[in-house]
Amino acid sequence: MDRGRGQQFPRDTQEVKAKERVQRGRNLPMIMIKIVMVPFLLFISLVVGLMIGYGVVGHKPTSEVFDLGTYKHMWDLLFAGT
Repeated sequence: MDRGRGQQFPRDTQEVKAKERVQRGRNLPMIMIKIVMVPFLLFISLVVGLMIGYGVVGHKPTSEVFDLGTYKHMWDLLFAGT
């Protein structure tokens, strides 16, 4: 426990700093995977939620979720009075 003055702790040496730099580089692919996966999973959950909401709750054909005419009709219903 008692280190004399002038002696460096192991974490301050060049070897440990070099290892820390290597470890940071290894995390880069994992960070990139997380950055790509989060929006992808959000998109998938949006599509599944639309399908469940429109098909199961709304008792309509699920394939109409992917039809642009469905959303044009909803837009017209929402903004008909303006």
